[in-house]
Amino acid sequence: MSSKILAVDDEPDFELLLTQRFRHQIRQGEFVFRFAGHGEEALAALAAEPDIELLLLDINMPVMDGLTLLARLREQRSAVRAIIVSAYGDMTNLRTIHTTLDDIGKLREIERLRAAAERARNNLSRYFSPNLVDMLAERDEPLGAVRRQTVAVLFADIVGFTSMAEGMAPEAVVRMLRDYHERMTAPIFACGGTIDKYIGDEIFAVFGVPAASADDAGNALNCADMMLSALDCWNEERAARGEPRLAVGIGLNYGAAVLGDVGSEHSFSFTVIGDTVNTASRLQRLTRSLATPLVVGDALVDAVNSGAGDGAMALTRQLRDRGEQTLRGRAGAVRIWTR
Repeated sequence: MSSKILAVDDEPDFELLLTQRFRHQIRQGEFVFRFAGHGEEALAALAAEPDIELLLLDINMPVMDGLTLLARLREQRSAVRAIIVSAYGDMTNLRTIHTTLDDIGKLREIERLRAAAERARNNLSRYFSPNLVDMLAERDEPLGAVRRQTVAVLFADIVGFTSMAEGMAPEAVVRMLRDYHERMTAPIFACGGTIDKYIGDEIFAVFGVPAASADDAGNALNCADMMLSALDCWNEERAARGEPRLAVGIGLNYGAAVLGDVGSEHSFSFTVIGDTVNTASRLQRLTRSLATPLVVGDALVDAVNSGAGDGAMALTRQLRDRGEQTLRGRAGAVRIWTR
């Protein structure tokens, strides 16, 4: 990769001196030189080519001298490095070019690593609540090894989304999904949940990752309540704009699941799998036939009543016991509760 160097000097032979002195590096593509006769030309060159890494700078020049140029660069917080050529033909400082460029290379690598770490942190923030992101970013294996763990699982989607989307422009569908995801994700993060994945309008969230707690079931139930409240507020805004109201279906379940990376060597993703997850998905689909926005598995209700705070326990008293229900694809029946 070539290093771009800006030489700033008003001496007429300075360009010839440099091109002769570094002819081998220029020929091999190691150095690319740009030239300016004074400070103002140098500022213009830096603005036009922000990838210039190094200045070779004389002090005494017309229009704008070297010291004034350095002061302007400090004001602009410029990252460009400078070597002072204090006298015409001074080759001593020119010999430090390689050392300075090596230092720049090290700084560039540090910046690349910092940017990569920032991208990783931003990716984490898409799926985890903010209080977990810092902790996860510091770990080599942030979500731990493959393991069996008790978690609360939430599935939610928009009722009638497929038929609704057929009559909408693609851009309008995307806008609506972004608005929906933003409004539904906020309660999930507020309750300490993790987004496992978005599948179109469906949201798959887990409570108890990376570490399980006694509050996971209660947090999931509180989250569902907050999501339904957020939907009510959104529907008021939609109605004021003349847009149709939306309905959602939410399924909740609690129990053991397997946590770990799945995929091929080319693409891994962390996910939660098992009967608890499959059952939660089936409960979410059951909201359609039961005409209710929320279906909760009995295991989660038991967990909430056994140890959660008063807020979540109060929510269980708003639920209606619907007895055992047979779920498609599952041998045993599941006792459910609805809102």
